[in-house]
Amino acid sequence: MTPRPATPLHRPMVPVSHADLLEHPLNIVMSTEMPDGRFQSTVVWFSHDGDDLLVNTMREFQKARNLLARPRATLLLMEPPDAERWIEVRGTVEIEEIGAQAHLDDLARAYAAVDRYFGEVVPAELADAEHPLICRVHPVAISTGPKRLPAPAARRSPPHPLAAIRPCGDEVAVPASHRDLLERPVLAALTTRLRTGAQTNPVWFSLDGNDVLVNTTLERSKGQNLLRDPRATALIVDPDDAGRWIEIRGDVDLSETGALEHLDRLTRRYTRHPGYYGYVYPSSRRGSETRVISRIHPRRINCDAIH
Repeated sequence: MTPRPATPLHRPMVPVSHADLLEHPLNIVMSTEMPDGRFQSTVVWFSHDGDDLLVNTMREFQKARNLLARPRATLLLMEPPDAERWIEVRGTVEIEEIGAQAHLDDLARAYAAVDRYFGEVVPAELADAEHPLICRVHPVAISTGPKRLPAPAARRSPPHPLAAIRPCGDEVAVPASHRDLLERPVLAALTTRLRTGAQTNPVWFSLDGNDVLVNTTLERSKGQNLLRDPRATALIVDPDDAGRWIEIRGDVDLSETGALEHLDRLTRRYTRHPGYYGYVYPSSRRGSETRVISRIHPRRINCDAIH
């Protein structure tokens, strides 16, 4: 069992406006750090114990290995169907073995309306090969959305010219079986590297050939994160079946070329508005933000739950 971290004097709490989301069996996104520094994002069940969020996984799974080696995680809870409200929790993780099977069965009752995980959610014989663990996430930082309009930041330029867009010859191909998820206006959970840990937020995106395109600004955290470390993980979950998803870990190119036009196309894809500035966001902000397209070149793709 990992040592219990010290409790901070001023522990962040989920605001009252979003606290009800913790009471529903939402399928949430959990991002953990891989040995190579990329992030793994998967769909998980959760419960909460006071301010702590509890996720159940198996000792044999990759995310358990990630957490045992690097005990920190980011969780994203999105309110269906359009994620008008969401909660991002970044925290340290304590691994618990005692009570893990009972917790897993509690989750099975909440999410699948059955009494036992092994034998009712998955085949009973898997109990001989898989050993449940509770991942207790102690919040260090909490963010909620939709975001209030922030004060305008000073317009930024990248520290050096943005690199040219890379060719697509060495990319992992998006499988035909899951391409529809990338062609539909479904929100993606985008994970980028902070100076410590990960940021995971819901984002609009589009598909260009084999690349996933996300629009952001150099003034926002995502843009700053990608300037420091041009790698990202995108997880897109089928809104009709949480067991069907596609995870794309890739390298990112940033480009200002066509970014405003791309943003307006995304606005029309996800809303009924004809454009972003002046409809979704004040037109006065257009001149104070450096819009960029974040082009994700897939390097690894995973699909669907292990079972």
